[in-house]
Amino acid sequence: MLKNFLNRFLCFLISFGIWALTIVVPPTLGAADDPEEEPRLALAMEVFLKKPGEHLYELHVHLTNISDEPVNVDVRDLPWNPTDGSTWLSVTRLNAPESPVKQDAPIGRFGSQMVRLVPGESIQNRVALNPRFPSLLDDIEQAGVQLQWDCPPSDLKFVCKPGSPNTLTIPKGDPGQPDVYSIDHQACLALESRIGLIDIPQGHDVLFLLASESLMTDLEKMKSLLLEVDDYVQRCRPSWTNSWAVSFVTDKKFAGFLSEGENRRYFAEGLWQEANIGQYSSQIRTLFRFQWIKKRADTVYLSLFPSNNRAIPK
Repeated sequence: MLKNFLNRFLCFLISFGIWALTIVVPPTLGAADDPEEEPRLALAMEVFLKKPGEHLYELHVHLTNISDEPVNVDVRDLPWNPTDGSTWLSVTRLNAPESPVKQDAPIGRFGSQMVRLVPGESIQNRVALNPRFPSLLDDIEQAGVQLQWDCPPSDLKFVCKPGSPNTLTIPKGDPGQPDVYSIDHQACLALESRIGLIDIPQGHDVLFLLASESLMTDLEKMKSLLLEVDDYVQRCRPSWTNSWAVSFVTDKKFAGFLSEGENRRYFAEGLWQEANIGQYSSQIRTLFRFQWIKKRADTVYLSLFPSNNRAIPK
């Protein structure tokens, strides 16, 4: 039971890097016109339709700080997180614009974790549409659909980027062909070797990297490595957003989630905990070091944005 719990916790940690911390009141745009409306953050929201695979549809949501000052945002308020079943997004068939398509909005509660965005910095992630709208493919085949949201969204704390549309259309009979990108595969292979890439699990924006304990304790070298990882993601994984995660291991055989391969046996022997020396979440800009070794465990806030890429021990 303990191993199952730890495995779920690690998957959750690597994929999202989110758990409960003290709530901090973020800066806002100022008082709203409606005194009952909660003030909005100076984060401009843009939404893009993507097709990562055949007949797979998802939205990439970008939130960019458009103010002249840093803005703190709580991850539990982000539009891709299932806080209280947020329904900021709706879909209608093109032949029935007044009848929203049924959606299975995820319901859950995330702990509070603040992310600091300097002017011009963005935080991004995706919203998978197929599981959220179970009839989506049939609706597209029979009529086409329109995705829409209010500007600003009524149940989110953000504003819309000026000039950014608040509707997206998937036409009737859309073939659902995946997006095509131009990738320099030779350059990507060289980057994979340089960053020590072991594996990227199918369906996860997670990289397992080979690393040493000396690298983990040298924040300047770690920052340089993570900047190379960021470059690799942008050039070689264009279907990803800027929310990804890294798991660092000292031996290739320990790469992977706890439920995979021989990892359960390694865990029982205490080897897996020693080899998994760190994780990094780009979404919450945090490096977790030696989290399985109580006396050495710590966290470091580490942003990769050019004007914000300094390491701050927590």
